[in-house]
Amino acid sequence: MPEIFVSPENINSKNTSGEIRHHGRRNMFSAFNLYPEHISFETREKDEKIVLMLRQHPIVNLKWIFVSVILFLCPAIIQKTGLLSLLPTGYQIIAMMTWYLVSFAYAIEGFFSWYFNVFMITTMRVVDVDFYNLIDKRVSDAEIEKIQDVSYSTSGPLGTTLNYGDVLVQTAAEITELVFERVPHPDRVADVLGDLRKAVH
Repeated sequence: MPEIFVSPENINSKNTSGEIRHHGRRNMFSAFNLYPEHISFETREKDEKIVLMLRQHPIVNLKWIFVSVILFLCPAIIQKTGLLSLLPTGYQIIAMMTWYLVSFAYAIEGFFSWYFNVFMITTMRVVDVDFYNLIDKRVSDAEIEKIQDVSYSTSGPLGTTLNYGDVLVQTAAEITELVFERVPHPDRVADVLGDLRKAVH
């Protein structure tokens, strides 16, 4: 498991004006975590506070969940057709076990891809963690003071109804553009970034 998250010390969260804020809810599967507790990342500074941690809206999981259900149901359907009976019993067992193993691997990969692809906004910077597999990830960040523009968009009936969309952060850093794709409440995300920009200027 990649060490994307590391448990930090138990500290009080503060907003940009220095006031103590209540900790966020302790829901490890939430896609919108305001002032999350017990969440950190590898390059986090000692006095750096996480203001917001985002994942893609849970609706994006429907595709891999649907495909996974179909994959797990396929052996039972094929067995009813009698095709497997053409194979010796040992080969039938091996074929079934291989199919379920591949199906399980697909489902786990889909979940990990959602769970570990995170966007973080801290009091100092924005961080984009792209998770590819268990041994490969990319972390991009840009300091708050180098953010030049923040815009957001929602599209389609689902995006409008469920209030999720993309947040585009343009910076003067080495990474000129960071895109938070299909995140919940993109308008609130843009507001948080706007408040932080005002606080550092």
